[in-house]
Amino acid sequence: MKIIILSGTLIFALSLLALVSALPIRAQADNLSDNIGLADLLPDIERIYQEALSLPYQEAGKQIYDEEIAAFYNLLLQRTGLGAPPAQ
Repeated sequence: MKIIILSGTLIFALSLLALVSALPIRAQADNLSDNIGLADLLPDIERIYQEALSLPYQEAGKQIYDEEIAAFYNLLLQRTGLGAPPAQ
């Protein structure tokens, strides 16, 4: 019984030592702006959605060869918010 408890304690201690040595101690950055947050890793979903929504209408507008109809179509796209998004 003592051998089982002693061997279990030894295995636990070795596992704990391996875990502590495997984890990095602490990453230190001199400049806080070098740290990347989770929000920086995620894509801009709003921009992707807006482009996916408006791109078919913008491509269809390129197929309009009559200047008056094309001007009306572009005005319609701008007023509905489907026109080219403002440059960022």
